[in-house]
Amino acid sequence: MPSEMSVLDGINSLRSIRKFKPDRIPEDKLKIVLECASKAASGSNTQPWEFVVVRDAKVKARLKEPMLRTWLERLASGSGMSPGMRDAYDEATEMLRNTETVPVIVYCCVDLNRVGKSEEVRYASIYPAVQNLMLAAQALGLATCLTAHGSTPTRGEPEVKKVLGIPEHVKIACLVFLGYPAVKLGLPKRKPIEKFTHYDHW
Repeated sequence: MPSEMSVLDGINSLRSIRKFKPDRIPEDKLKIVLECASKAASGSNTQPWEFVVVRDAKVKARLKEPMLRTWLERLASGSGMSPGMRDAYDEATEMLRNTETVPVIVYCCVDLNRVGKSEEVRYASIYPAVQNLMLAAQALGLATCLTAHGSTPTRGEPEVKKVLGIPEHVKIACLVFLGYPAVKLGLPKRKPIEKFTHYDHW
């Protein structure tokens, strides 16, 4: 694994990128990203993750329809959105409209037959793998955007699962858009830890 970027550098510089170059991701880099995802912790080491990696533009076009439709429906029903939030949502809409041009989409799924029944254990057993995937991509010069599109019935999950042939006992937790960044962003802005850290009591 390349050592150009330390873990701390990757954590402190990770950003959600919504504009990607059309360049193909080499097979070896994609394999490293997925291997790193598989090294994550999971409840009782069940490793319930399943990753559906989509590279075919025709398949991505079919996936776009339910995800974009349900996203636009959600936006139409919203109100009182701040200007900053509106800008972020506009970028998210544009990314969805250009789904076919994103080099890789990774649907991060949980096999419900291989994980505890409680919802908290299910998601606690997939999201560490997703974070590993994103940090590994960052270390390799790739960009990611984590979204919930296609992960619930109101976000197009039934249609997405049908297109991809995902079985009933497998739940889509999220998806990650993956590619080389077409924009360069600065470091993420976050609240100082004093705003949300409590020692020994609230």
